[in-house]
Amino acid sequence: MPRQKADPGIPPLWNVRRVIVCTGLILIGIVQTLGAIALSSSAAALLTGAKNIHGLPVAPALVAAALTGFVSFVVQHRTAERFALSYVHDVRVCYARHVLLLPFDGKSPELGLSLTRLVNDLGAVKLWLSRGLLALVTLAASLLTLTLWLALAERSFLVPLVSCLALWTLGIALALAPLRKSIRRSRQKRGRLAVLLGRALPERLPLLMHGKLAPVTDRLTRTSTEVCNLLVTRATWSGAMRALSRATFPCAAGVFALTEGIEGGKIALFLLIFGFVSTQLESGAAGLEFFEAYRVARDKLQRVFNLPTLAPFKTVAEQVPDWQKSIEIVLLELPSGEKLSAGIEAGACTRICHDNTRDLRHIALSLSGLTRRPSQERILIDGVTFADIGRKSLWRNVALLSPENGIPAYQKNRPAFLFGARRDPCGDEQAAVRSSLGLDEDWTAGVTQKMPESERVRIRIARALLRKPKLLIVHDDSLSGNDCLALRLQELATDHGTTLVILAKNDPS
Repeated sequence: MPRQKADPGIPPLWNVRRVIVCTGLILIGIVQTLGAIALSSSAAALLTGAKNIHGLPVAPALVAAALTGFVSFVVQHRTAERFALSYVHDVRVCYARHVLLLPFDGKSPELGLSLTRLVNDLGAVKLWLSRGLLALVTLAASLLTLTLWLALAERSFLVPLVSCLALWTLGIALALAPLRKSIRRSRQKRGRLAVLLGRALPERLPLLMHGKLAPVTDRLTRTSTEVCNLLVTRATWSGAMRALSRATFPCAAGVFALTEGIEGGKIALFLLIFGFVSTQLESGAAGLEFFEAYRVARDKLQRVFNLPTLAPFKTVAEQVPDWQKSIEIVLLELPSGEKLSAGIEAGACTRICHDNTRDLRHIALSLSGLTRRPSQERILIDGVTFADIGRKSLWRNVALLSPENGIPAYQKNRPAFLFGARRDPCGDEQAAVRSSLGLDEDWTAGVTQKMPESERVRIRIARALLRKPKLLIVHDDSLSGNDCLALRLQELATDHGTTLVILAKNDPS
């Protein structure tokens, strides 16, 4: 049997537009470095009392270099922020769509984990792209430009530059592995904290009423303490990397003093150039830290993207069956381990009874096209499995009448019985359904949230019928009996030519 394909994953970072933007960031980094070189040379010439530098007055050259550095820095950070947010926006929208389309019987992230990924993990992605990637791109462009300039103009500075780069590389190599470990472990602990809190929130009442709140808060306290300790460890190794970056300046100064001696004409230029190098190396160390956090965040996000979705808009070998034909369930595996086989006659009322509530819910979800592909392959209509029917087509022709199928809060001002209807039905049709079920047309979705369950049942029936489904699945204990409302539902379904399936628990008598 063909397997359901998972979502292609996290949206790709690189496209033509982002490559152009990244190239622009590199060019801005080169301009920034040239500005720093010009600023250093001008300042050194001004300190030595020179009037001109390369045929230009020193004071205007100094001001122009300072303005160039300032403007390039602002433009670079603005461009990097837009670059990062464009990608974070794509990932956020794709993640939200993916989570909303996860099957209802499959593995799905906890509420706390979902929020953590949307806040912490996307925050780590954004920091890497707006600061980390920017720092490393600028560092590479700066070192390349500076090395070329020193090779042409100040060869005596090459040995100190190589020595400080060697020290920085050694320090990064030693500190990066423990930093990576602390980032990964702190992220895992934060995820456990989110899961614990996300599971406890829906159970607040029994926890309070039965005196079980203290153990939960104790676990939260212990986990939070572990998170804080790991974050302190991360800060320690991050600080070590940045301290080593700053230590490159005195290292370069010592090497310069030993190899070249101290010349008044070059000392000012040296201080400015290697102060700039030290700052860039410190930013590069921070960029590597952001990259490690980004790798962990991307792994966490990818785990969710690896889960298969319902893929409502496109499926492999999509087919359109004749919904006026009978439906056959063949060895559908239920959560209890049992297997169900049943036939559903077209245009008639079929009752499926079972003892297990979870099994009944699974049957309802499977007939609604809301479960994973293996379950869909066990349901056939007109020789076509539900797995091969496009989900959009399936949901247009199938309606689920269940207390779980409520009305979203954002629909509070819409007439409750019209939510989910295929377009707005004509006035006569609305009036016929309302009169047959005794509904008030002023009942909005917001009003129905405060109504008793007996009234909400009738609204759910009207919603299902106005969708004009070919197949109506009833998974509602209040409609599984033979009372007046259940019989009225069967009459309305027969009048509309709808195949009705009622799922009910076995009568213990």
